[in-house]
Amino acid sequence: MTTKDILSKLNDRQKASLICGAGFFSTREISEYGIKRMQFLDGGTGMNFEQLFGDIFIAYAIENNYTREQFDHVIHNFYKLDNLTDEEKKLREELFKKLTEYTGGFEPHPGCYPPGILLGSTWNPEVVYENGQALGLEALMYKISCLLGTPNVNLLREPRNGRFFEGYSEDPLVGGVLAREMVKGVESKGVAANVKHFAANNLEINRSGIDQHISRRAIEEMYLPAFGKCVKAGAATVMAAYPKINGAHCTENPWLLREVLRERWGFNGLCMTDWGACVGDSGDSVASGIDLLMPGPWNKEDEILAALNDGRLSRSAFEEAAGHVIELTAKYNANDRVFPVTNGEYVEQGRKACYDANAEGIIMLKNRDNLFPLDDMSRISLMGSPELRIYGSGSAQVITDRAPSLKEVFGDNSDGDVAVVVISLPSAEGTDRIDLKLPDEYVRIIRGLIDDGSRKIVLVLNIPGPVELGDFIDDVDAVFLLYYPGMEGATALYDIMSGKVNPSGRLTVTFPVRYEDTPAFLNYPDGFTCNYGEGIFVGYRGYEIRGVKPLFPFGYGLSYTSFEIRDAKTDKTEYELGDRVKVSFTLTNTGSMAGSEVVQLYVGDPVSVQRKPVKELRAFGKYHLEKGESRELTLEFDIKDLGSYSEDYGKFLIEDGVYNISLAFSLDDIRATASIRIRKGSEELMLGINSRFLDIMYRPALRDALIADIRRTGADYQAMIDSERYTPNARINVIYKNAADFNNFVKECNNYLKD
Repeated sequence: MTTKDILSKLNDRQKASLICGAGFFSTREISEYGIKRMQFLDGGTGMNFEQLFGDIFIAYAIENNYTREQFDHVIHNFYKLDNLTDEEKKLREELFKKLTEYTGGFEPHPGCYPPGILLGSTWNPEVVYENGQALGLEALMYKISCLLGTPNVNLLREPRNGRFFEGYSEDPLVGGVLAREMVKGVESKGVAANVKHFAANNLEINRSGIDQHISRRAIEEMYLPAFGKCVKAGAATVMAAYPKINGAHCTENPWLLREVLRERWGFNGLCMTDWGACVGDSGDSVASGIDLLMPGPWNKEDEILAALNDGRLSRSAFEEAAGHVIELTAKYNANDRVFPVTNGEYVEQGRKACYDANAEGIIMLKNRDNLFPLDDMSRISLMGSPELRIYGSGSAQVITDRAPSLKEVFGDNSDGDVAVVVISLPSAEGTDRIDLKLPDEYVRIIRGLIDDGSRKIVLVLNIPGPVELGDFIDDVDAVFLLYYPGMEGATALYDIMSGKVNPSGRLTVTFPVRYEDTPAFLNYPDGFTCNYGEGIFVGYRGYEIRGVKPLFPFGYGLSYTSFEIRDAKTDKTEYELGDRVKVSFTLTNTGSMAGSEVVQLYVGDPVSVQRKPVKELRAFGKYHLEKGESRELTLEFDIKDLGSYSEDYGKFLIEDGVYNISLAFSLDDIRATASIRIRKGSEELMLGINSRFLDIMYRPALRDALIADIRRTGADYQAMIDSERYTPNARINVIYKNAADFNNFVKECNNYLKD
């Protein structure tokens, strides 16, 4: 039966029940019409066993007289049997057997994969796609139909954010381009990807009720683009976020859920709430564009039916929501899938995907006197944290026995002359970090080594996001950034330090000297209101516009080899709307070994009507070259990508004029430049009768021409004087109704643009 046929057979209460989650991670089943239960799970970094066991096996445990405390303890120590009592070991054995039966005979050994921030650091769409495929396989193994948080594309605006590690970047372009590959990879396995949290869920403090005041320009330029890329890449589901945006809850925001998501982007999939994010009337959420209210049991059918009966919820919106649930269950039910590979192939594919992400995502931030690669790895003595933290807490936690330990990989040598201090910091959903400082225990270790002076000092940053290192960055010899690496972090780090792998990770966020330097510092909320006062100047945009020098700039990362760019040029010098700009160049590996480099293309508009960043990322590519190899390459972007959102006109507009192009290895490491001119941009921003007096009054030739036309046509000259004095943002054609007659002024404006 088609969705329409099924809807015609269901009564309104059944339809309303489909819109309400049935279990904490499951949907309603109506078997007589072929509507099957769907199992959801947080899985952006692998299977969340706490959720899986809790949704499927908690009833079994209680029925067999185990307490919830025992059940929880067994889950969190599933592969640490020494931590369990004899009774808990018995429960663990029973759960292991049940889960093996549930997976069709595969023993449960889930993988743990890198979060968004490390995947972003690869700057490699193919690696992200590979990890998406591995996570899709992981979902099929455990009969998960929809993998929540694949991906989390919330912009990395505020480094204290407890879920900072889950996002991809402070830049919407690199975040969106990479995150959409996660969508494609997961969906390639017949599993529904889930893009979250829509939109602007950029802090954990008071997330369920906080009202975020964000300019429309910032929303359009910074907080929506990555979501749009993921939706257009084929994401089956979108998760609406907890917070309010400008007074409206994301789960009750028809502009966000209907106008942007469905009308603008053409999304025809399922839109669900974050867990517990619907705090108002369920019927109003459905009317606003929500299809599925989670978690279950969500017994709010009466609210939905009441909204339907009193007209707040239209019949078409009601039927559409139920239909989206039916379509999702029909297309993505994991119980109908035959697992496509052997257990050994599944394990190896997951291992390789995680390793590849680490090999390309781990960032070398410092390497004084070319200390690395080390010829003799026995020189290393591990200090600091005894183990890597491979995942962040909350939805991203993964319980696994597939992660080699640091000592297993590096050995246990306490006498080496290279002291590797592993700095492992927690971060969790539901709470933000207090600050960006290192804990005292690590500072004492580092200071002790500096004072001793007999060893090389290496920092391994096993952290969720930026930390302050300014007090001793000059005194250490090397720094490696792992973030939370998943199960292959120790192995990949060893291979990078030994030179088997040449590091090629690059920052997708800016590391400040101190937290106070960050663009959003003064906007951290004290309560339930957060003002996004930095506007579009998030991350590197904010550092550059204020002239604040960071510790490590956006796009930064070191290699064991070196590269150069030459012969950079554009395919032409003048462009119009609808054109694409092609920037060609030659990249050469000038060093002593093979390696990969990320070429970043930035564009700046130095003279503009709207206030703009100094430069913005508009294209990038990661390229692997052998020693001495040169390659002719091209990066492209569309002229429309240079648009800025005008709140005056309610749309993106392109300004005429000269734009500067920079090819760089980081924001501060520009290797080649070019410039282009755009003609016939958006009419609204062209100099002429549509301009503001402010745009004319400091251009003498144009001002003189305007005055001449005002006098020639007999218009009121004093109105211009008053406008310049008191309302310079007023537009000429608003003040002068006969502005269409200012022919000489328009001609002078056209000539001005041609200069």
